[in-house]
Order: sequence, then C-alpha cells, then structure tokens
Amino acid sequence: MLPGVMGTLQATEVLKLLLHKGKPLIGRLLVYDAMKLSFRELKLRRDESCALCGDQPTITELQDYEAFCAVPLATAEEDETSPDEIAPQQLKEWMDGEEPCSLVDVRELLEWEICHIDSAKLVPLSTFETAPDTLNPDDRIVLYCYKGKRSLQALEKLREAGFSKLHSLAGGIDRWAEEVDPEMPRY
Repeated sequence: MLPGVMGTLQATEVLKLLLHKGKPLIGRLLVYDAMKLSFRELKLRRDESCALCGDQPTITELQDYEAFCAVPLATAEEDETSPDEIAPQQLKEWMDGEEPCSLVDVRELLEWEICHIDSAKLVPLSTFETAPDTLNPDDRIVLYCYKGKRSLQALEKLREAGFSKLHSLAGGIDRWAEEVDPEMPRY
C-alpha cells in the first residue's frame, strides 16, 4: 500500500511540473505517516553551499555514468553468462544457413500457444524427464524458453543424459522477438 501512495504522490508532482499547475513541493518535504494516515509538510532551507542548487554550483550537467562508476554498461551480448548460450542472431544464421539444428521450446503449452518459433518442437520442462527419448543425441539442439533460465535447466538435464551438442537461446523467445522477429507477439 505504501509504495502505491508514494508513487501516486510522485506522479502528481511530475504532472504539476509538466502542466505548470498547482504548487510543486520545491523547497518542501512531505512526510507521510501511514500508521496515523496523516501528512506533514516541512519547509526546507536552501543550502548556499549545495553543489547542485547553491550560490556556486559545481554540478551543472548530468554526469557520464560509465565514467563516474569506472565500469562500462553491459550490452546484451555481454549479459550472456553461460558459454552454452547463443545470441538470437546466431540462431537465425544457423536456421537460414546450411547448419541444421533441432529447436526445442521448453515452455508450457499455454506459452507456446501465445507465440513460438515455427520450426520448434514443444517439450515442456515439466515433462523433461522423458525428453531424452524424444530427441536425437546426434543433433545439434538449441533450447529456448521465455527468458533463458528454464532452457539452461533443460540443457543441464540433457547433458546429464549424454547429449553434447547443446545450446540455449540467450534471452529466450522474448529476446528473439525483440531482435529477430518483431512481428511475433510478446507477453
């Protein structure tokens, strides 16, 4: 409940600033007591030595976040945490090229009905105990789910069953829809 109240108050402040209506809480602090269901307003004094709004501000523009943190922002490619994962573009190249692969969707039937990659075979993770019987261990197999976590679990189960040519689609079908097939429904 409290986050909803605070979010509504913040949204109201944004609207007041954008629409130039009402009196925004500039220079004032609103204190909300959820237990008493009451508000108090405190007036804040301007700090003349404030680096942002003082008489001689030293912060005059947005900082370069990467330089400030001394760490570059991660890209989608760098987010791939497992060497078993492949990017959607790589899978697309395999599917379009001469390198065949078996595509296995490990989501549940309800998710499959929303969207799926046409050449995929549905083998839900919940029924994966019998999956090795339905797949060819000599095939190169690419597993996918919604975001990539369940497909990594399925990959480990197949690896334990003796499969070796295994890959998981990084970011799952959601990333596939974003990067390769923007017409695909997303959920």
